[in-house]
Amino acid sequence: MSRYRLLGSRWVWLLALAVFLVCCAVGTVGAERIVTLPDGTQIILYDDFTWRYYTPVSYSFDFSSLAPNSLPPFLRQGTQADVAAQTTAVEMYLQGWRYAMPLPKSAHAAWGNTDGRTTWFYGYWCNILTNQVSKTQPQKKENGLYYGDGQDLRNMWRNGGSPAYPTKLEWLLSASGGVPPVT
Repeated sequence: MSRYRLLGSRWVWLLALAVFLVCCAVGTVGAERIVTLPDGTQIILYDDFTWRYYTPVSYSFDFSSLAPNSLPPFLRQGTQADVAAQTTAVEMYLQGWRYAMPLPKSAHAAWGNTDGRTTWFYGYWCNILTNQVSKTQPQKKENGLYYGDGQDLRNMWRNGGSPAYPTKLEWLLSASGGVPPVT
């Protein structure tokens, strides 16, 4: 009897360990951690077991020059944006983030066409400095850097009508395509 009880407790421990490892793996996807070494050097540890030296984010841009509805020349023109949206767009631009607008794949696909038989290439975020990609808008972390979700939608398409109109950030950080955001 005690032999089976011992075997049962081993299985419980193994199962608990497996659940713990899975939870750790799922919970840290896309996460990073800033660590200070004994010599005072700070590094960023990534979930894929890589690292790099931590350098605080600094920009060679004068953010006090931003004014409502007056966009910097390197952002895409054609819409109006408040200072907060411009600040976020400039930070993301300087960190390398760009947005690729959804493109029609089928001949009848067009912005505003709700015909479900049309096909579209997905829009996605791409960092031209780090080659990171993201399905969702990158989020600013505690270290001041923007990180995406790592989902690669390049060259992928979907069925259905026209995608949603782009947000102001998607418009400001794209080069072409799409329609201006609804203000």
